[in-house]
Amino acid sequence: MDSPLRAPAPLRLAPLEDALSAWLALLPAPVAPRRIPAAAAVGRVLAESVQAATPVPAMPVALRDGWAVAAADTLGAGPYSPVVLAGPPLRVRPGDGLPPGTDAVLPPFDLEMTGPFAQAVQPVAPGEGVRRPGEDIAAGTVLRAAGERLRARDLPALAALGSAEAAVRVPRLAWIATGAEIATDPARDTNGPLLALLAAAEGADWSALPPRPGTPENTAAALRAAAPDHDLILLGGGSGEGAEDRSAEGLAAAGRVALHGIGARPGTTAGFGAVGGTPVLILPGRTEDALAAWLLLARPALAALSGLRGAAPAHARLARKVASGIGFAELVPLRVDARGLAEPLAIGALPPGAFAAADAVLVVPPGSEGYEPGADVPVMPL
Repeated sequence: MDSPLRAPAPLRLAPLEDALSAWLALLPAPVAPRRIPAAAAVGRVLAESVQAATPVPAMPVALRDGWAVAAADTLGAGPYSPVVLAGPPLRVRPGDGLPPGTDAVLPPFDLEMTGPFAQAVQPVAPGEGVRRPGEDIAAGTVLRAAGERLRARDLPALAALGSAEAAVRVPRLAWIATGAEIATDPARDTNGPLLALLAAAEGADWSALPPRPGTPENTAAALRAAAPDHDLILLGGGSGEGAEDRSAEGLAAAGRVALHGIGARPGTTAGFGAVGGTPVLILPGRTEDALAAWLLLARPALAALSGLRGAAPAHARLARKVASGIGFAELVPLRVDARGLAEPLAIGALPPGAFAAADAVLVVPPGSEGYEPGADVPVMPL
């Protein structure tokens, strides 16, 4: 039976640090791993380490076209003093294994056939033109650890190991647009396509569910339908106070609202809760507020659901002063040059032009009045 509609509590802003802690506490364990083709796994978080069980190559192989020979049999060979080999050598191509008793590859034109005899006209050293066992990848080498993202540059190594698949964790995201204006004109849902691209960059799968007329009853119905098949649900729009608070009221009807309102600019009207065991994040309708909530709450959630290992902290040096007000965590988009010098593009805002030009975002803590020029600050790479 549907639960009755419950009006959510008035918007009370929680400090960002407290909000993030409460949000992460709502999340279930990392999603179950699944095996997918290696190329499709690029950008996803590995559930198992990619490790070489045996050396690559497993035996000496040719690095070039030529003739597989024993190097000792070519000693003293020259154009005017060819050395007759014990028998006709085997022609090899790059990647071919060397026959027993050979340890070098003689270039193609350094062998002459005179009747039934094969003659070397140049000497080769042991190992010349050969890749030794384990020279590509030593046995036991961990190429990419569990909790790291698989990279495109890892694919040749996976192919060398004979691994056609990789085990990864892929969170399933659902996007439900609840704004009344979107329900009547889905083309106005500009946040959905943007966030879908950002979700793909985080290694998640994305499902955009049909927009519902922006009433709490419809929002609740959409949440109940989506919760069983998704690991995280994003509610877009309708996150304001009073009559505009459709998302929180719908979430309260379908499950529970844990928090609504965070002390951050932009992103103030973001909130979150759960339907059953599925976490639900309320994203404001205004794009820069939605982006802020994505950076502050959705990205950490996807990292947790994917089992992503913590990356080393990133830092930049401010090119000029950043002044911030006490009481709110403020987001500052930064353009960072090759020297690590960061130019603030806005303060407490993520306008489209600044976001497009930014390489990272600085989050100024609510108790700070900002930073002086030249300050070394922690940043969130984009």
